[in-house]
Amino acid sequence: MTMDAWFKKFGDMVYYEVFGQRILVLGSRKRAHDLFDKRAENYSDRPPRFMLNELSGWNFHFGGFSYGKWWKQHRRAFHQHFNMNVVSKYQPIHIRESHAFLLRLLNSPSGEPNVWHNIRHYFSAIIMDITYGYKLKESNDPFIEITNVALHCFAQASLPGRFLVDSFPSLRYIPSWFPGANFKRLAKKWKAATSEMVERPFEFVKTELRDGKLNTSAVASMLEDSKDLPPEQREEQETVYKNSSGIAFAGGADTTSSSVYTFFLAMTRSPEIQKKAQEEIDLVVGKDRLPDFTDKESLPYVEAIIKECLRWQNVAPLAVPHMSVQDDIYDGYFIPKGTIILGNAWSILHNPANYVEPLQFIPERFLKDGVIDRDVMDPTAAAFGFGRRICPGRYLSNESMFAIVASVLAAFDILAPLDDEGNPILPACEMSNGGLSYPKPFRCIVKPRSKAAEELIRNSAETTMSYFI
Repeated sequence: MTMDAWFKKFGDMVYYEVFGQRILVLGSRKRAHDLFDKRAENYSDRPPRFMLNELSGWNFHFGGFSYGKWWKQHRRAFHQHFNMNVVSKYQPIHIRESHAFLLRLLNSPSGEPNVWHNIRHYFSAIIMDITYGYKLKESNDPFIEITNVALHCFAQASLPGRFLVDSFPSLRYIPSWFPGANFKRLAKKWKAATSEMVERPFEFVKTELRDGKLNTSAVASMLEDSKDLPPEQREEQETVYKNSSGIAFAGGADTTSSSVYTFFLAMTRSPEIQKKAQEEIDLVVGKDRLPDFTDKESLPYVEAIIKECLRWQNVAPLAVPHMSVQDDIYDGYFIPKGTIILGNAWSILHNPANYVEPLQFIPERFLKDGVIDRDVMDPTAAAFGFGRRICPGRYLSNESMFAIVASVLAAFDILAPLDDEGNPILPACEMSNGGLSYPKPFRCIVKPRSKAAEELIRNSAETTMSYFI
């Protein structure tokens, strides 16, 4: 990355301006901690992003709100249902959907299934059930299609400098037919999809409750909490709940999907790591059942693989921009009010001082004497953002990743395809550009480890056959 090269040349703080906008990029964990944690009151704001929020409809996304009361209301509502002490109650959903995922891979028409498509289905199914009590039954479910468009918008529109309107806000007033206003036409399409993504599942819950149907989702619980409020307060709370659930859906269906796709890429490239993880699972779990959450503490190598997936190719290389509220002086440097502050998660997670051979996929870096080494910096220190604006869905994300990674390793071999001479064709490690980063499509073979594993997959998924394609 260009900025990583700048840090090596100029140090771990780089300042520059784009069309008059001041930007400060932090390239070390210490700098990020000093500003985002120790001086959180001044560095927890967000810069305005006109293309993303105003034009493309992501103004519901409380992660982009200015730091203040309205943001805190949303964060509180979200935290109530996704904090570290609550997410364990969703474990049966994770296990059920991980088994469904295995069956979809098994039933693929060839040994090279559409892994990315199935991963997105897995995470969408989990978050739709938890958040809205909605069961996805088909791969082309309209909720998935809508979300795909909206999330593509987020990845593109959140990239700093991608659209001129973010640097010249007055451009948002020009008509869409004006020459060069293609961004307005694009935003209109994205806004329609974003609105549907937020509105339709929320209305699904309200309709179910009005019809007297049982719905035990997070949104149903939220609406129950507000039903006795005066109409004006209830309307405001419903807006908070709708926004909070919308971002739970969007984030849950997308960001962790990239990390799991990275897992498939890493296993395709590193069969020896895959084999070592499978040996651990066979020893702890055996071959007569699939792993569950009771096994988690006894599978440190699997946990190390998950940590390395978060670190090796992190989803948000530049995290989400912060902005300074007031003028400040830090370490002798003047930081003006309104400066955009970027925590460069990529550089932090690829710093050789923290991780030897940082470009290599090495799960062992997180282990010592067969257990997780707590002295090694956990990738969550940067992979989910920083300070008070750290991703509040990280606990649910970790649960989802364990369920799917452990299950896949127990049941399948992930192999590189072979050339005409029988040699493996290892996929390149290429990532997409954008505010969010994903592995570019690659080929891999996914096949059951044995006939017994195939039967185990089918038997484990029997209780969820009605959700499958």
